[in-house]
Amino acid sequence: MSPSLQTRQTSAPEGHTAYANIDGVALDRRLRAWNDALYDTYYPLDVIPTASDSFRCGQLVADDVGAVRVGWVSSDPMIVHRGRGHLTREGGDFVLLPMPVDDPLRLHQRGRESLVRPGDLAMVATCDTYTYEQRTWNRHRTLRLPGQVLRQRVPHLEDLTAVQFRGGQPSVDLFMDFAGSYCRHAARMSPDAASAATRTLLDLLVLALSGEDREGGRGTAVQVAHGQRALRYIEANLTDPELNVGRVAAAVNVSERYLQQIFAGRGQSVSELIRNRRIEAAKRMLEEPQSRGTTIAVIALRAGFHDPAHFSKLFRAATGMTPKAYRAEMLAGRPPDAGESRID
Repeated sequence: MSPSLQTRQTSAPEGHTAYANIDGVALDRRLRAWNDALYDTYYPLDVIPTASDSFRCGQLVADDVGAVRVGWVSSDPMIVHRGRGHLTREGGDFVLLPMPVDDPLRLHQRGRESLVRPGDLAMVATCDTYTYEQRTWNRHRTLRLPGQVLRQRVPHLEDLTAVQFRGGQPSVDLFMDFAGSYCRHAARMSPDAASAATRTLLDLLVLALSGEDREGGRGTAVQVAHGQRALRYIEANLTDPELNVGRVAAAVNVSERYLQQIFAGRGQSVSELIRNRRIEAAKRMLEEPQSRGTTIAVIALRAGFHDPAHFSKLFRAATGMTPKAYRAEMLAGRPPDAGESRID
């Protein structure tokens, strides 16, 4: 826990990882104190009040269950923004699941928006910018999960951020019921039992994210299975510049037309998916301090683009910046040997 949070906290319940209550802070400093509490407990972000001088109430408790951080937050209306500047600071690669109790909240990420009602499932990824809007006083549970761990289980994770999975669907309700129990009890379990509970939590989350029982979902169970195999093949062969829809279809043992129909339900073609995955891989490489000595052409090749000029054009269309400018902004202020924060 950071020293700044320690100076603001009241007496934390024994065994909790973090605790903050801003009731005792001077009114003109409460928003700043709340911003710092969320920053210290979760990752770099900014809190914006929904009206000037209106923020008065904020309390949080957080517990670590292995690499998972469980939080309970109640606060006045606020907008939480994780901007491009926050991505340059140490904060790790996480997926955050906010689970509102009283009123809906709204998530924005990657051009998508979802209204998350109590009982719904939705998430944001901290590897990219996002906005969280809470327009009323609200309570919610949060699960902060290791991004890399979840990405290994859900290769198309970035396609699902800020997507609403409505409560009332069996797999969503099953996950949400278990997640509520996990949040209440897992921190008090033995390490072995907590580890087993975490594996179950992740399994149920993957099931809920598969979307098989979503209204207007992504197709039959067979189509979902083909889509998952295709995604795993794409991830495993992403750096191969010869990767294309024909090779993916052959690997999954379906026709190109059938494979395109599966991915049309996701709102993109197979070629678009491969291109977007490569752009994301290039972004991650450009954000690494050790990339300073690597040419853009080499990074393009490592991400699977055989034409550096074409890569630069696609990168600028996707991010609004050239690869060189993106790297400069991401690494501004970082020492050459700076490392990313890790989770145990």
